[in-house]
Amino acid sequence: MKEFPCGCKFELNDKGNPIFEPYLDKIRFDCPATWDMISQGNTKGIFQLDSNLGQSYAAKTQPNNMEELADLSAIIRPGTKDNVVAGKSLTDHYIDRKHGLDLVEYLHPALEPLLESTYGILVYQEEALAIAKDIAGYNLQEAEILRRAIGKKKVELMAQIKNEFIDKAEANGVVSREDAKEIFSWIEKSQKYSFNKSHAVCYAHNGYLTAVIKAHFPLAFFTSWLRHAKGKQRPQEEIQDLVNNAKIMNIEIMPPSILNMNKTFKLLNDKPTYGLANIKRVGDSVFYQLRDIVRENNYDLSTFTWDQFLMKLGRHIKYDSFQAMITAGALDCYKVSRMKMLYDLELYRDFRESDYKFLASTEQVTLKGGLEEILSEKIPNERRTAHTDKFIELFKGAITSLDNPPYALKDSPSWKAKQERDLLGIELTCTEIDEYDVGDANCTCLEYAEGFTSSSIAMAVKINDVREWKIKNGKSKGQKMAFLKVSDGTCSLDSVTLFSDSWDKYKNDIKINNILLLRGDRDKNRGSFLVKRVQKLT
Repeated sequence: MKEFPCGCKFELNDKGNPIFEPYLDKIRFDCPATWDMISQGNTKGIFQLDSNLGQSYAAKTQPNNMEELADLSAIIRPGTKDNVVAGKSLTDHYIDRKHGLDLVEYLHPALEPLLESTYGILVYQEEALAIAKDIAGYNLQEAEILRRAIGKKKVELMAQIKNEFIDKAEANGVVSREDAKEIFSWIEKSQKYSFNKSHAVCYAHNGYLTAVIKAHFPLAFFTSWLRHAKGKQRPQEEIQDLVNNAKIMNIEIMPPSILNMNKTFKLLNDKPTYGLANIKRVGDSVFYQLRDIVRENNYDLSTFTWDQFLMKLGRHIKYDSFQAMITAGALDCYKVSRMKMLYDLELYRDFRESDYKFLASTEQVTLKGGLEEILSEKIPNERRTAHTDKFIELFKGAITSLDNPPYALKDSPSWKAKQERDLLGIELTCTEIDEYDVGDANCTCLEYAEGFTSSSIAMAVKINDVREWKIKNGKSKGQKMAFLKVSDGTCSLDSVTLFSDSWDKYKNDIKINNILLLRGDRDKNRGSFLVKRVQKLT
């Protein structure tokens, strides 16, 4: 049994993971750690709140009980968000009323007990049924027939049920005939957006359970979600979002390593770790073939050098898969630059099958030594022909090339970052920013996300996305501003804002993939980073 500071207790299996079955009924629904996480908008991976919209409105709404969590899943649906009353969507009315920014008002006192939990806003279909029952005297079966009839939107039928509702409400004596007309129009309009509360409660229940896991067992949570990212419509984007969210929670995601020999994401040494098959162009079949060869030959890859790995296993791995493993960093354990490994691989693939087998069987520990052994032992002088002479020259040329490569075999951070982004979905070991002088920066993206404040904040970042927005109201109406998504390797931020004056001044410098120093301060109300100055980095 493990007890957490929040007071929650969980049975653990022998791997340290929680055992939920048959203990689901023992999970607390008042866990402060879980509700704090949801209210901060940290809902990536949480059922129904996984999207950017869900994360944003979780932070705005700040639910702190199951009923409010159910409300949240209902009010972020298009119908409620698009239904504008008195200049604001019903979603914003709900949020402002919940936080005491607007008064909670009711058309008639009789509606207060029916709509009190949703702050006077008709959110659910069940609320419409309750209104029909209490205001017009319908029984629940009749109220459901009324609701369905309204949904059919047939003119003659609508006129009939409207008159029926008003007459019954007037006869019931709870509200006036005029109030009954207005209340009916509420119910009628609500059919365009209102949600089924029983569904919302089920969604909230499932969402809360996933949030409990994330709040208490984040390592297992991220490992599992990353493992299933391939099932998403945009797997690479899903991986980016998950890794970024993990970084914000101070969880390091480890790149793949041949030494781990795991196929997909796995929790190793308390760190979610990429598997070999998570590398683009390295599929399951390549992984299984490689694993089987290692097992059959009883290889201990941790004792190999890069050259030995290439000579003993190189012919068993498809060329493009081998390239991908190198450039994704899966062979960094051999302490050789990725450019050097790619260069050696290119030389290696020009040899014959018989030479591959010889190199795999030799006791030489370097590719150069293996080639020299081929020249000295495999092709005696008396057996040389024009055909073998061709390969003798090839071997000699390869040996010379190993000693004197035609270009520097060094990895630049920008090249490594691009390769990792293409093959893993996100850069893990470095970023393009590593090539720049960032001495003037006083804050990283992660530090900002954790609440860093100063009279002058400077962040060295890469621009990942730019969204220009035309201002619709206020003194700057008609002018343009911009919202940026930026990153620096610690995490990414999507709450970076340039108001019209700053945007007009610096928009030619702010392009996707540019590396810049952004100076500004934190918006006290919304928490977004307000950019005042932009500098190019060298």
